[in-house]
Amino acid sequence: MDVASFVLPFLPEVVLLAATLLIFLLDVLHVRRTEIVGALAVAGAAVALLLVVADLRFAPLASLATLPAGRIDAVGSPTALFAFTSLGLVFQGVFLIATLLVSLASVSRPSDERGAPIFFGLLLLATLGMLLVTVAADLIFLLLAVELTSISTYLLVAYTRRDPRSLEAAMKFYIIGALSTTLSFFGASLLYGAYGTTNLYAIRLAAGPVGFPVLVLLGYGFLIAGLAFKATLVPFHAWAVDVYDGAPTDVTAFLAGGSKKVGLFAFFLVFLAPILFVRTVGGGSPFTGAAVGLGPVFQLTLGVLAVLTMTVGNVLALLQKEMKRMLAYSSISQAGYMLIGITVGTAPAIAGATLQIFAHVFMKGAAFLVVGGVAALGIGPLVDDYRGLGTRRPLLSVAFALMLLSLAGVPLTIGFVSKFVLFSAAVQAQGFFVWLAVAGLLNSALSVFYYARVLKVMFFDPAPAAPADRGAVVGASGPSILPAGGLGYGRAVAIGLSAALIVLVGLYPQPVLGAIQLAAQHFVATGA
Repeated sequence: MDVASFVLPFLPEVVLLAATLLIFLLDVLHVRRTEIVGALAVAGAAVALLLVVADLRFAPLASLATLPAGRIDAVGSPTALFAFTSLGLVFQGVFLIATLLVSLASVSRPSDERGAPIFFGLLLLATLGMLLVTVAADLIFLLLAVELTSISTYLLVAYTRRDPRSLEAAMKFYIIGALSTTLSFFGASLLYGAYGTTNLYAIRLAAGPVGFPVLVLLGYGFLIAGLAFKATLVPFHAWAVDVYDGAPTDVTAFLAGGSKKVGLFAFFLVFLAPILFVRTVGGGSPFTGAAVGLGPVFQLTLGVLAVLTMTVGNVLALLQKEMKRMLAYSSISQAGYMLIGITVGTAPAIAGATLQIFAHVFMKGAAFLVVGGVAALGIGPLVDDYRGLGTRRPLLSVAFALMLLSLAGVPLTIGFVSKFVLFSAAVQAQGFFVWLAVAGLLNSALSVFYYARVLKVMFFDPAPAAPADRGAVVGASGPSILPAGGLGYGRAVAIGLSAALIVLVGLYPQPVLGAIQLAAQHFVATGA
């Protein structure tokens, strides 16, 4: 294999790496203006996104594809470290969109802010790790790629070094992250002891005649725990709220909109093959040498985790008085909905979960961008501090309202479409999966209460008598409207694009949904 044929399929990753190195080089040369390094980050993410869309064969960009069609969704090799799938490319697009929105919004940070190159460089490095996760075909490769993302995000959380809350959040994140990494690698070592390989496709082929079910179940159990920390699944979620609350809000948007999806995609890679292909392999006891059925065990375990996650997240969100913490618990509950698709394991369910993950970037990631912009305008962190925001900042408030309504699953939004596809797939699968759909519907109804509270505070409660809010950008001034009201053009564009896409995809979901459904069908057909 020549260098060109190896590098071209990884061109999006190469673009991100080149942009990262260029940003660090500018830092060495003392070129540190936020607008310059931020523009490079935006350009790098945008070019990489265009290449991924081209590889998915979306017209008119299909002619720019660098990944041969024959290498996408090919039957996996028992010795390969990486493989290209349509579903992996879709997730690459999701990760790059999250990075693009956050980097675009962060361009509006103060021009002379110290450490801006470090911020944008780490943002791109974390995204590079995400892209590598989507092509992993080996457990060790997968976990190392997850760690590349994790280490970068630990540093991003501590970006505001003089803020004790950010430092505390970063330390908690690092300690819990180290624990989750240990559990994941220990689980992978147990699977290696059972199967003699860490290749995901080889494990799938060998999974039928399980000779050491104790090692297998323990190995997968440790992997569930380790990856559940990354995906913020209950009861492995306790770190997330403090980290989301203490991190700079732009970083929180990246964590919620992008990096937590790494753990969910790892669940796709690790657990879908056993669920799909190892449903019945004998009726022996898990604690003897007899073979056992892995599929039902995983489906029951993940189903319980899904219900716990969505319920605990929504109930605790109801009790919050601070906006960031309320959105953090809401983000945890959303992970429970996404896990339903992995639990059911059918192509429609996988498509529904993937669409929910795609929608979550615009709903929750952009919601945190709004909270960051509102905080920079001088408005406090409590939900009650948003009183009268609808009259003071009407466009910003409408955009935020659309995000909250979509999170609640209100019709004519992308959140409604994603939940409809996901819950319908669970009902079609029948059995106990119907109860997963019922739990999802009840939790969606529960979430309406705390989203409606925010809408009431913004649009119906009178504004407090307080000094006029300030601009988020140094030297900003002007009328209190979204494009020129002190948010900065980068943040305003990121929020406006997210709000527009929430409605547009909600009204006309077929282009996005069709691509996701096709990718899910291919993923189920190949099992990897």
